[in-house]
Amino acid sequence: MELSVDAKNAALQGIADKLNVGTNSVLSIYVGATLAAEIALLNPVQASITSAVMTFKIPPKVLAIASGVPTAAKILDASGTLIATLDVATELVLDKDKIYQGGYVTLTALTMGV
Repeated sequence: MELSVDAKNAALQGIADKLNVGTNSVLSIYVGATLAAEIALLNPVQASITSAVMTFKIPPKVLAIASGVPTAAKILDASGTLIATLDVATELVLDKDKIYQGGYVTLTALTMGV
């Protein structure tokens, strides 16, 4: 199956709608199996949905709870249900390539494509 760009945009809007229900959804960033940072996403989460890519609004920085190079990231809805696992190399951009426990984690870009 190959979806049109309009259909992909509609699918991303459905994901955004799910993330916008209730209190803030969460971006969890991991170093291996260890949770390094948890960032509350803004509501609404999306800044734009175009060309089959959702660009997220940038939330405030948070303090890290573990150190290391990010290896995985997950987006959970307000109820804690896993919505997506992201590619930290292409969909998540931080201000530093490593996270330091007790230091700030600043998200500079977050996208999701289909």
